[in-house]
Amino acid sequence: MTPEKVKFGQQVVNKFIEMILARMIDAELCQVRVRANLKQLARGELDGLTIEMYGFRLRQHLRVTEFRFDIGEAAVNIQSIMRRQIELLHPSEGTLLLVVTQEQLTSVLNSLNVSPSDEHLEPKKRQVNCQLGEDGAMVFHFEWIYAGEIASGSCTVIPLLKADGSGVVLNQGNRSGKEPPDEFVRAVSTQVSDILSLSDIANLGTTFHFEKIDITAGKITVRATTHIEHFPKV
Repeated sequence: MTPEKVKFGQQVVNKFIEMILARMIDAELCQVRVRANLKQLARGELDGLTIEMYGFRLRQHLRVTEFRFDIGEAAVNIQSIMRRQIELLHPSEGTLLLVVTQEQLTSVLNSLNVSPSDEHLEPKKRQVNCQLGEDGAMVFHFEWIYAGEIASGSCTVIPLLKADGSGVVLNQGNRSGKEPPDEFVRAVSTQVSDILSLSDIANLGTTFHFEKIDITAGKITVRATTHIEHFPKV
């Protein structure tokens, strides 16, 4: 069996899976790489499968920079691929990488509808800007209208992994300027925690164990291991 035949077989499967994912997801670019020889492919066996999505719509108002699944040894129902579906024949293990920028987070946070308890607050006049720094901190800069006057203030949070690795929480730190309304801080903190914890797709065939968070200037990267019962319909 020549390397050229193996490579061609892998490319065919790559394209099939890319076609399937195009029906299942909304992404600007999707790339697939399988690791298997022709005999394995004929049996539906894979040494591994990498799915990279760029500009993936994780939720309404949010496209993330990169979303990558690396799936380990797996068995795939070949007939299901022919029907343009992906069906795993047994559970598999893998890893996940999520990259999201401060601009992407800012966009989704400004789409939130918050109902403040204080009648002097005007929720529709709220603005928030998310800033990611080199020190591992995330800063929310708020601007809002209170009793007809513009007010502004900031809240610094530190994204941390839950002790059991089941998700990401935001540990609130310093506040500066005028004290931001608690409703605003809670709303954006919950939203960011849900995004980084992948609450939109958690348990939809896949469970995550979060292992690392990296914040550099302008972006945040989350890494997790995965247990896949059936292929997640992301």
